[in-house]
Amino acid sequence: MKQHNRLSKLHYVDFYILIPYFILCIIGILMVYSSSSYQLLDSELGTASKAIKQTMYFIFSLVCMFFVYRFNLSVLRKPKMMHFILIMTFLSIISLPFIGTSVGGAKRWINLGVLLFQPSELVPLVLVLYLAANLAKTDTLVPFTFKNHKRSLLVSIFFMFFVALQPNIAGASMIFILVLVLFLSSGLSPLFMSLALIGFVALKRLGTLILLSIPTHWMPQKFGYLVTRFEVMQNPFIDPTGKGFQTSNAYYAMHNGGFWGLGLANSIQKKGFLPAADTDFIFAICIEELGLIFSLGILFLVFLIVGRLFLLAIKSKNLYYSYLFIGCGMLLLLQVAVNVGSLLGFIPMTGLTFPFISYGGSSLLILSITLGIALNAHATELRETFRQQGGRT
Repeated sequence: MKQHNRLSKLHYVDFYILIPYFILCIIGILMVYSSSSYQLLDSELGTASKAIKQTMYFIFSLVCMFFVYRFNLSVLRKPKMMHFILIMTFLSIISLPFIGTSVGGAKRWINLGVLLFQPSELVPLVLVLYLAANLAKTDTLVPFTFKNHKRSLLVSIFFMFFVALQPNIAGASMIFILVLVLFLSSGLSPLFMSLALIGFVALKRLGTLILLSIPTHWMPQKFGYLVTRFEVMQNPFIDPTGKGFQTSNAYYAMHNGGFWGLGLANSIQKKGFLPAADTDFIFAICIEELGLIFSLGILFLVFLIVGRLFLLAIKSKNLYYSYLFIGCGMLLLLQVAVNVGSLLGFIPMTGLTFPFISYGGSSLLILSITLGIALNAHATELRETFRQQGGRT
């Protein structure tokens, strides 16, 4: 009986990941309530309605995380299963023009009734699973060459292209960096990696100069927002009542908060000044209400999860699990970096939410599944090691 309990998967749960996840989700529910209450009250709706929905999303995500944790990861390595997941993800993306729901002028969401699902948020996780399976196909480190990894590279570019067409340039850029890091982990030359990142930054700079210096009437209408976002990135206060309205008010919110904040529920900017206060700009409300010090604590919790995943990747003796840890960690790191980076004006404003804090079921569900996969890989590896040692502790 004792050995059976020792071999139970629940015995190997990594609390360095699970506890920060719980804390972040609870903070998220409180901040969703605080950041959305004024708007809901103004609309004569229940002030706690979004917080209640977020709580339901959290419970559902937790159930899905537990299911993924108990799932046999070896099934995901099978080519037929991976091809099925890739095809279903692709179909969900190309179906958006026909069945998609428009939010903020872009058709990126599918209305599932209980939540709005964004297929482009699923693509990075699917690519992590696909690349981990492909790069670790022989369970040995295969140096990166186009011949060795041609299929993985083409599939990644294929999905990157369709995400960019939505249009979702931020999502496509995230996929580019994520794929690059996974290929670097597989033996890609650090020099090539450095040149690729330098080229990416140079292309961004060049693109900014081109977009801001030539007439843009030739640009397709759905990509016109790029010009506005690059202009605002150059100068957040270029038009505080127009195209710079969101960014400038986010700056005001962070300035109001100072080191210690105005106090929970005491935000000024959420009262009609800062749109999307409970989603894209919720971290600005966190700084305004809770202060810079507490908000840095929120970032620390996210980085604690990311650091733990990278540590597991380094310590893992299983190549497939190592790729999974790296991919899951990078996915989380990139999302928080893009959200905070756009908030501070380092990159153009994007529609990416802050992990576990922002309102919405789609992002929370996918990130919970991501952590569920990482927890599963860690528990499976520990259990396999325990068995190989003959049940000795």
